Amino acid sequence: MTLVLPIGQPDILDGNEDLLPLQHRVHRSIASHTEFGLDRIFTQDNRVKYSSGASRETAADHLDEVFRLMRALNREGLGTEDLGRLTMEGTSFRDALWQICAQIAENAAGSPLVYVELGPEPVKTGFIIRTLQAMGVRIDRYVAVDINPMSTAHMRPALEEILTGTRLDFVITSFDAFRLNDVLKSDAPPALVTMLGFQEGNDDPFVVNGWLRDIARPGDLLLSESQLYNAGQIGKIPVFYAHPAMQRFSRIAFEQAVDRTAPTLNRFFLLPVVFRDGQTAQVAILGEEFSNAANGRNLHVSNYCLKLTLDQYRHYRSHGGHFEITGETLTDDQTLHFQLSRRL
Repeated sequence: MTLVLPIGQPDILDGNEDLLPLQHRVHRSIASHTEFGLDRIFTQDNRVKYSSGASRETAADHLDEVFRLMRALNREGLGTEDLGRLTMEGTSFRDALWQICAQIAENAAGSPLVYVELGPEPVKTGFIIRTLQAMGVRIDRYVAVDINPMSTAHMRPALEEILTGTRLDFVITSFDAFRLNDVLKSDAPPALVTMLGFQEGNDDPFVVNGWLRDIARPGDLLLSESQLYNAGQIGKIPVFYAHPAMQRFSRIAFEQAVDRTAPTLNRFFLLPVVFRDGQTAQVAILGEEFSNAANGRNLHVSNYCLKLTLDQYRHYRSHGGHFEITGETLTDDQTLHFQLSRRL
């Protein structure tokens, strides 16, 4: 079941709303616009969903499946020439990614790069690295940062095929705790830091920009990916979250947090949230509705992701003066977006 509200319908706020973490604001938006009260809404923190939980065996099973689901999504996206296109001549998702690689190569200007991946995944990463190598860019070193410990086993063999003889480092930690200065020597080449797969939408843009500011060093490049809120193509957002891989991901999150056997109804909402600067943005919310004798109908939120407009995405990247946008590419339908910026 899906609920999509048009932009311009703000959440019901109180005086301290803009100080709340995004997760709490998402809860309040659900309570304001749906049948679920605040006491019927439950959410897992991302660190719980993607990191080891109760038993090592159980954690390995579900985290391995999550990694495989995300890999399958990327393989499908890069394997078609139609994703993001409105016409046969339009820019597809694959085209947009190739174009941003060309901009990275131009910015590198013949210098080697340290490839730093926030949230590693082999399909998109393999495409980017192979494309950069074909454009004459040398990858001096690879660093992966992830809270999912299962990603290393998948990433290492895939990377060893395309980065033969290159040093590969895997750091199991959260993004807010990672600093490139702690990993690289002062004379290391500039880094290309990638944050792909719409990960940036999982938290408040002021918070994420702070993480990225602290991770990158002056002169480093940042490549980010987003699914945008385009008023003419809103339907593309629920279509993505209706994909079987996303539906399965939602169910896995429910099973890990609530119950492995209880029946559920998948729910999707596209609702407004307000930022501390007063701007309203849309947030895509994926969850599982379930019932119990004590509380009746409840909602477990398995995923929420901000869907900014293109102007908002540019605004929040530039906010604070820490990054300068140097390039961007978009699909033909203006819904999938790659942005390249440089840490100042």
